[in-house]
Amino acid sequence: MRISKSDIKISPDWPGNIRQVIFLYSFLGIFFLATRTAGQEKRTSEQALISVNVDLVNVANDQVHVEIIPPQLGFDTVIYHFARIIPGTYAIADYGRFIENIHAYDRQGALMPVELRDSNTVVIANARNLGRLSYLVNDTFDAESGADVFGSKEKVIFSPAGTNILSGKQFWINWSGFIGYFGGLEERPYRITIQHASDLFGATAATDHNASATSDVFSFPRFAEAIDNPVMYSRPDTAMFRVKDMDVLLSVYAPHGNTSAKLLKPALEKMIIAQKKFLGKLNTTKKYAVLAYLTSSGDGDAKGIGALEHNNSTTAVFRESMTSQDLISVISHEFFHTVTPLKVHSEEIRYFDFENPRMSRHLWFYEGVTEYFANLFQVNQNLISENKFYDLMAAKIKAAGDYNDSLSFTEMSKNVLQDSMKREYPNVYQKGALMAMCLDILLREYSNGKTGLLWLMGELVNKYGAEKPFKDEEFISTISGMTFAGAADFLNEHVVLGKPVDYLAYLKRMGLVEAMVPVAEPIVFISNDALYINIDQDKKQVVVQQPDDKNKFFTNLGLKDNDVLLRMNGLAFNAEDGSAAVMLGYQLTEGAAVTMEILRAGKKILLKGKVKLNYNDEPGFRFSDHSKLQLKNSWLKN
Repeated sequence: MRISKSDIKISPDWPGNIRQVIFLYSFLGIFFLATRTAGQEKRTSEQALISVNVDLVNVANDQVHVEIIPPQLGFDTVIYHFARIIPGTYAIADYGRFIENIHAYDRQGALMPVELRDSNTVVIANARNLGRLSYLVNDTFDAESGADVFGSKEKVIFSPAGTNILSGKQFWINWSGFIGYFGGLEERPYRITIQHASDLFGATAATDHNASATSDVFSFPRFAEAIDNPVMYSRPDTAMFRVKDMDVLLSVYAPHGNTSAKLLKPALEKMIIAQKKFLGKLNTTKKYAVLAYLTSSGDGDAKGIGALEHNNSTTAVFRESMTSQDLISVISHEFFHTVTPLKVHSEEIRYFDFENPRMSRHLWFYEGVTEYFANLFQVNQNLISENKFYDLMAAKIKAAGDYNDSLSFTEMSKNVLQDSMKREYPNVYQKGALMAMCLDILLREYSNGKTGLLWLMGELVNKYGAEKPFKDEEFISTISGMTFAGAADFLNEHVVLGKPVDYLAYLKRMGLVEAMVPVAEPIVFISNDALYINIDQDKKQVVVQQPDDKNKFFTNLGLKDNDVLLRMNGLAFNAEDGSAAVMLGYQLTEGAAVTMEILRAGKKILLKGKVKLNYNDEPGFRFSDHSKLQLKNSWLKN
């Protein structure tokens, strides 16, 4: 568009004021130059895009068709990689094992040759003329049944990090299972378009840029951001609420209707309100999504119970018998990952290599501190009693005894992908959390109760933040510089060198002493190592078999020998899966309502009552030294 003098309207208020006319000319010139530049930048951005099309409508043989349209490539050969591993997991996954029928087409639509160097690596020659890639995606849940179709059992992908394809019903989309990246273009933007049935809702923390009821469009600045934003498609079972300036979305897939987002919302909302209050300014998340999948644990269904954190969401797989407490136990941990590793992390995480990863030395920090906070905030915000908190820490001390107590945590973390270290990894949730507790105690004692581990986390966030990673080898000295030399001494001695920790010595600093305390058995069908149910293999039934009358859950509900267990709280006992049957009695809440449908002497009976747990006296801790009362209160309540 050309501008002439006649297009300029000079106000009668300033006739003859040439400077203002010149100014207006200059302004218009700058405006249209900026408009043209913006248009050029938009076209450049479009040309740089990696476009992805995902078809969730035309699904055949439990496979989803994916199409990748690359930008114009300026080199002769390009490699398309599927991730070997993703952040937050500590095992090689090889997602490319679940991809088949890979085809490349040039810009005229003709087939191009491709070389599959390995399951994750697709090599394409004559890349300058590459028009698109096309392939089919298989889901990972099917492989969890133990079939050796896609590789050995050792590489079964943890369900929250996996994928599920149930045509017309549910799609569990971790993008690492659907898309890859072109070598050298990891930082290019992605635009993902998903076609889906109108009755399926895509729950995610990402923003859908398309108002259509059958097409969603998500944009991400780089591959790592796409991987960090999972989506669950299912018929809507959602609940939303707002906590201060953060929107929270809960989406639940419960195919047998044993729970719902509406039923779980109150517990989740109460928990996140408490977490936001505990974290204060440390949490700046604007939207958080909880994607919950309830598994039957049967063939083709998810087996990996647990969750995977993302910066703005959590993917969680629960048993069908889950309760609100299960939700709190799992999500409380994952939500604290919005602080670490989101805002405090090493170069290994910021520049994560999806093909040949370098693992950080500080899993004690990412997972251990997070797990510790997930317990501490509950007593801090009066969700649990002080004694319950002590019992949780005592349970971790007991569980940590199953691992090598003299192992260097930095060496284990750095080499966690090695077979020799895999068994030791779960100790980050036990000893890792306990070492975080001891560091918190040291900081409280040193500052006379004024500062603790949460304060230190705030200082680290101010120093680093989401975009500035720390160097692995400098992290402990950084903590020392922010606190005192004793903190570095503790971390070097126990985290780096692996010296066992005398936890009682640290707890005594807060006025605690050893004590025998009642601890609930985790599964009501087991007490003092005795199993009170049995599987009748011939009749395919789960049957009550009481070796004695000491199981309070059984006696309180009125269960008798040879009762056939049909359903508990509406969930069927599976006689073909003894583990699943036993887990129906896992982590029940004292006093909660319970129903048991049984078959007694050939007659169906419905028993109703309250949960009565079985308790054993075990070593634990209780507060005793009142001279430490103020210091103890600063630890648990400030």
